[in-house]
Amino acid sequence: MDLMNNEPEAITHLFEAKEARRRHLAGMSFPDKVKALVRLQEMAAPVLRQRGRNVKVWRIDGIQESP
Repeated sequence: MDLMNNEPEAITHLFEAKEARRRHLAGMSFPDKVKALVRLQEMAAPVLRQRGRNVKVWRIDGIQESP
């Protein structure tokens, strides 16, 4: 039952990590945010294509879609 005692601490840690991630993303430059968005598009594209969706990943200089 020791896990029950650590639960509030674990939840607190998760919320702190989430807030730190939000601050990091907010502090990124606009070009870096766009690059992150393109990476997310690249990750989602294969799954969406398998589902029959027509997906177009943005092409940005310096970023190549993964094969």
